Amino acid sequence: MSLDTGTTVLSFRGDAALKAIHVAQAERHAAADMLVAGTFGDADASQFRGCSVGCFAHEIEPTTDANWHEVVASARGLPVWLIRLQDSMFEGLPLADRASFHVDLAKRIPVGADLEPVRHWIAIARIDRQISTLGALLEAKHGHGVHEAIEGVIAALGVGRRAHESAAGGNACDLRSAAESAARAAESAAWSAARAAARAAARAAAWCSERDALFAALERAGSQASN
Repeated sequence: MSLDTGTTVLSFRGDAALKAIHVAQAERHAAADMLVAGTFGDADASQFRGCSVGCFAHEIEPTTDANWHEVVASARGLPVWLIRLQDSMFEGLPLADRASFHVDLAKRIPVGADLEPVRHWIAIARIDRQISTLGALLEAKHGHGVHEAIEGVIAALGVGRRAHESAAGGNACDLRSAAESAARAAESAAWSAARAAARAAARAAAWCSERDALFAALERAGSQASN
């Protein structure tokens, strides 16, 4: 959905030529070793280097001081949330995976698709991973109250999952009400269990899982658009 008008905006505005430009630029960024984490952009005398979003923004408006996420989103007909996720994912992935992610994402975004459900499908996949991790913790012995706390987090995550399922189907009101309920349910000692689970997960591995979920969701969006 468009943040400004509330109307559905299709990816790349339905223009295959615009996607072709996007992919060609991504491939050039990788081939020219322009991609570097930790900075939106750094130009020396010979070549600009920047992060995944920074390289695209430099192609579009090389002298802009505007928000680079919004610059890329507006120019390419993509949602701002996706460009922000691209930024975070590029920074979080292992070094060896960053350039290929930059190119693969450009290629995998379908043309002419409503990408709004994608954010909810990603969230559902993330919640499922969290529930699986917490479910495994239930098999271990814990001190007083910890088992109940973990169950409380799982229940809250279940509420959030159902909310995202509903929102993916277009019911934003259900998302708001269910998300609020999930937030209230999670305000307990259960947060300590959630933090412990987060510490147990490798950061890079978590971003790899998030990337895989994003790619699967984009493929699903493309399939729906073609039907």
